[in-house]
Amino acid sequence: MPKLFLKYITAALTFALAGSFASAEVLESPADGGSVSVNYNGSFSYTVTIPASVTFTNDETNIERSLSASDVVLDEGTELHVMVESANGFKMVNKDGYIDYKMSVNGHDYPASGGVPLLTVEAGEKSGWAILAFSTEFSGERTGYTGNYSDTLTFTVEVT
Repeated sequence: MPKLFLKYITAALTFALAGSFASAEVLESPADGGSVSVNYNGSFSYTVTIPASVTFTNDETNIERSLSASDVVLDEGTELHVMVESANGFKMVNKDGYIDYKMSVNGHDYPASGGVPLLTVEAGEKSGWAILAFSTEFSGERTGYTGNYSDTLTFTVEVT
């Protein structure tokens, strides 16, 4: 019984292998050679985690939040950049006026004009992080700041 089973397996492998060679390029003698296209379709992937919110209070005028990139897979020679743009130029606004605030990245002031990456991760690195520190001169002792003041920070991710 094992010999019969072995014959069926041998025959099945022979037909399977013959089928896989059928699609190969056949070179006839005296051909100089042949060519085959070899391709790679690169792709990138990552997870970027941004702060959910930043809320100043009378007692809390300095707030730290983290920004991170994890599970980063990039093509060789590329970089992941996380950028931010403030809708109001780093001012919290309402109908009566505004309150300035600042943001620093890993201890360095971030320019109000933006355009500078908050975080850069190079190909081959699997993760990266930054500490974002938000501060305002707002004080609970100051009057005239009633109501809700807000700004919107828009984070974007680029792979270049």
